[in-house]
Amino acid sequence: MNRRAGFHVGLLGLVALTLTGFSGHALAATECNTGPAPNPPLTGTFTGGVVVNAGEFCVIGGANISGGLRVNAGGVLIVCSTTINGGFTANGAAELIFGAEEIDCGGDVINGAVKISNNGPGILPPGAPSIALERSTVNGGVHLSSNSGLIAIGANTISGGLFCSNNASDLEDEGSPNTITGAVRCKFGE
Repeated sequence: MNRRAGFHVGLLGLVALTLTGFSGHALAATECNTGPAPNPPLTGTFTGGVVVNAGEFCVIGGANISGGLRVNAGGVLIVCSTTINGGFTANGAAELIFGAEEIDCGGDVINGAVKISNNGPGILPPGAPSIALERSTVNGGVHLSSNSGLIAIGANTISGGLFCSNNASDLEDEGSPNTITGAVRCKFGE
């Protein structure tokens, strides 16, 4: 009887080890470097997330991303009509544009937190924002810290609050107020 019990324990251990081996494989993030127009945007369905590496230029349009979206130092990102599951993170990006009406870019859906820090002054002409989050739905908090350029946050629905610290300028809503559920710890300029 003990021999049979030992066999079952050993078999269960082997099954657990096998399942752990299969479930432990993470999907690699898709790297995005589309370059500026007229190059086509990144479209389609992506699992394992998408990353914009240092100094790369990425345009995403009509995509469905699972696993989040990340921009590394110096990266440039334009996102239009895209669903992002897993949130968005950028640290030291050069330019970030989501759903900007001025460039006929449809709004996005971001399921997860948005965390943007240490963004530069931008690469667009003076007076243009280096961070634009417009006409989008964010199901998570938006955190903006230590960014040096202009920031436009307008016509969004944000669940989870809006938080700012140590940014060089107040936010602009460009005449299109946001609907925000949760705390608001940011100032909007006139």
